[in-house]
Amino acid sequence: MNGFASFFNRMNIWWWLLGIFVAHLLWYLAIGTATWLATSLLATAFYGVVLLVCKLVASKYRDREGSR
Repeated sequence: MNGFASFFNRMNIWWWLLGIFVAHLLWYLAIGTATWLATSLLATAFYGVVLLVCKLVASKYRDREGSR
């Protein structure tokens, strides 16, 4: 678990969100979704919340491990 915590603590959220947005944008354009921009933004926002929660949990896990 310490490896996951250190990974999430080191990751740059902005670059990950940009990569996720571009991937979703290309995917929804390729499959012909009529609302590709809104769908890409919504998917990116969802993954952004997931990544921020993971980063928050990882920071608390590191603090708990340090207090032992």
